[in-house]
Amino acid sequence: LAMALRYFDGSYREGGQFLETLSANLAPNFAEASSTKLMDLITNPKIFILVSMLSTAYMAHYNASKFYWELQNNTLKRYQTVVGTSFGISLLLFVAVAFFGFATFGTNCAGLV
Repeated sequence: LAMALRYFDGSYREGGQFLETLSANLAPNFAEASSTKLMDLITNPKIFILVSMLSTAYMAHYNASKFYWELQNNTLKRYQTVVGTSFGISLLLFVAVAFFGFATFGTNCAGLV
């Protein structure tokens, strides 16, 4: 919510209330974004941070059977609906945070927004 608010109110754009308070290495930068190649992103050592963050999504798999048995009216179809909905909501939140983080700060966006 805060990231979207800062994006829409323009706090970090030219003339924004917070732009002048940032050091040059933290100020929004979009010049490098268009020239970044996919291979540069994939071969960057920081990709391991992303992989470790994504792998935490699978840390609950050992509790899956427990979640199934604790679900009211536990049928496989109902369980699939609950799991699919949960993953969908999580995905939307992650994508929204990543989008607004990059849209606000460009390539100077921290990896752990």
